[in-house]
Amino acid sequence: MEFRQLRSFLAVAECGSFSGAAQLLGVTQPALSRQICLLEQALSQRLFHRNGRGAALNAAGRVFMGHARAILAGIEEAQREVSALREAPQGEVRIGLSPSTSATLLRHLIASVASDYPRIKIHVEERFSDDLLPCLQAGKVDFAVLYEDQRSGIAQFEKLLTEELFLVHGPGLALPAEIDAAVLAALPLALPARSNSLRLFIERRMAEYGHAPNVLQEMNSLLMLKEFAAEGIAATILPYGVVARDVGTGIVRARPLKALNFSRVMGLAVANGRALDAAHQVVIQTIRAIVSNDWLDRRTARECSLGPQSWAGQSRESAA
Repeated sequence: MEFRQLRSFLAVAECGSFSGAAQLLGVTQPALSRQICLLEQALSQRLFHRNGRGAALNAAGRVFMGHARAILAGIEEAQREVSALREAPQGEVRIGLSPSTSATLLRHLIASVASDYPRIKIHVEERFSDDLLPCLQAGKVDFAVLYEDQRSGIAQFEKLLTEELFLVHGPGLALPAEIDAAVLAALPLALPARSNSLRLFIERRMAEYGHAPNVLQEMNSLLMLKEFAAEGIAATILPYGVVARDVGTGIVRARPLKALNFSRVMGLAVANGRALDAAHQVVIQTIRAIVSNDWLDRRTARECSLGPQSWAGQSRESAA
């Protein structure tokens, strides 16, 4: 059984004659008759009453007609969907990002999507990480980039990368080559408020080493945390990508906390049952590509090579 046999059958059924159906399909009447004959052979059943005035469906033909229409309708729908894949995806994609992730990811994402998919409009809901999961649950965003310790049963989580945290401080602060828990505990720090997941993470990790962070200032402002560090008022702890440009210009320095293993798993969270269309999929693919190829944290080894330094309390002298 072939699709053209089904089309030939429906044409004869609708026209009520072989001659009319042949004219409608633009084929010869013998060619049309052969298609109907092959179809009837495949079904082992005649489908028409043939007479001098034309052709009328018999009982078997009437039963088969509904199936033939459904089959062809399904084929046409499949063709439309496949054809749509060749067209540029379009629509609005709502993404939830924390300020630190936004500072690192968003510029690359917007530029890439605008270049490759100009008909996609990205709307970003920038909130502190702790507020992203409720936004996702409430349907305010289609998906969010957050950390594994914030995942829950309401969302599917796909790991993107393991993000290292760095001690960020002004260029005038001298530090030892390796920063352990005791050194970190003695430093005055500016950190987010205690309700923030980053602050809770730092406190938990410090407690594992028998220390607590010396929090001089609390502020839920990424800009102010960096400014406090640059001015030498207090150091802070942030992902490297957030301060990569500042390190490059010498405004701040960033030191890895390898002895403390301060790292968090960042991933993509999609609410359970949330259907994502072609526009969402290409944005997600773009995020994966940026994380794999361009994520600033992957270049820290060469951008953040400060060399051994000495430290004595809150020295304001620049390390050699």
